[in-house]
Amino acid sequence: MYKKKPAQKIISISHNEDKSLIFLIAGFLLFGIIVIFNSTTVQSLKIYGDASRFFLYHIAWTVVGLVGFFITYKFDILRFLKLNKFFYIVTAVFLFILMIASFLPCENAIIFARCENAANRWFYFNPPPFPQIPIIGELGFQPSELAKLTLTIFLAVQLSRSFKKKYQPFWYYLLGAGFFSALIILQPNMSTSVTVFIIGTLMYITSGATLKPLFLLFPIMLFMAFLFIMTTPYRRERLMTFFKSNQTTLNQEEDYQIKQAKIALGSGGFFGKGLGQSRQKYGYTPEIASDATFAIVGEEFGFVGVSVLLFCYGLLIFKGLTIAKRAVSSEESLIAVGVTSWIGLQLLIHVTSNTGMIPYTGVTLPLISYGGSSLLFTLMGLGLLANIDRTSTE
Repeated sequence: MYKKKPAQKIISISHNEDKSLIFLIAGFLLFGIIVIFNSTTVQSLKIYGDASRFFLYHIAWTVVGLVGFFITYKFDILRFLKLNKFFYIVTAVFLFILMIASFLPCENAIIFARCENAANRWFYFNPPPFPQIPIIGELGFQPSELAKLTLTIFLAVQLSRSFKKKYQPFWYYLLGAGFFSALIILQPNMSTSVTVFIIGTLMYITSGATLKPLFLLFPIMLFMAFLFIMTTPYRRERLMTFFKSNQTTLNQEEDYQIKQAKIALGSGGFFGKGLGQSRQKYGYTPEIASDATFAIVGEEFGFVGVSVLLFCYGLLIFKGLTIAKRAVSSEESLIAVGVTSWIGLQLLIHVTSNTGMIPYTGVTLPLISYGGSSLLFTLMGLGLLANIDRTSTE
């Protein structure tokens, strides 16, 4: 299945290297900078007392993300594959620390993994009383975002090896993806936990392994998810709000976010209000820098604008699947599937959440929303994808 290309064909392609993936990524990043600059001034002024703070942070994280992209794009991909277990263990350690912190009362939380909004999702390297970094202050990241990248690399190697050594790939998938998902859901962070598990599932399906175990696994997982939602008060309330959202009044706190997002999308009409003309960004729609980015894009650019945006995402996903198909090894093909699934799932959750098709949840719009950890590790994943694309045409 994964055969080397003939020498003559390799030479002809190497002189005409396809840069479309890199151009697409650059386009998304540029659009993201414009959106963050335009939409976050009020929120930034309210939180930091500085209207440009979100924008400057976003620029900084974009630069850091591009460094990460360059590393995974230029370095020998075999080195990343050899370190797959090391990456997995390091990520598991961070997630395990957050899991322990989640069982402690917020007032007694671990200082490196303090409780914020009743959750422990961030790991900080220099929390008070440690010295702060000039301008930046605290330096932290979300290990759950790192988990998407490390799980992709880990499963790509382990699923491929299981076939070569005639091991049972299902257990690598179930334990690898299931362990990360369990640790993430205890933070608690259900949307990212589900995303991580589905990424692993799609990689397992495309690896060519038997699908029979999945028919037994899925009903069990759905029942456990339903049980987890119904036994967690705020998740149960969010689900009930979703089902009755069209019957409730606007000022009810539990459905305020989704109603404001719908107002933003609806008021955009066909062509939108125009760049910089959003009204919802003036404190009406919460978390517009991250969770509600699509709603603000819809308000300013309208149906035409979001259609063009979704078409560009479709091109990115199509490009990723094309790279997976022509990869020279099963490991590289599965990495391409994992990264593409990651982008596609995050896009799907963000858009359907903003449009009220699923319960509202906090997931960023890939490459556009504000979110340092998400942007950094997404760009590193795309660097691997571009690396595979480059090496498959050399």
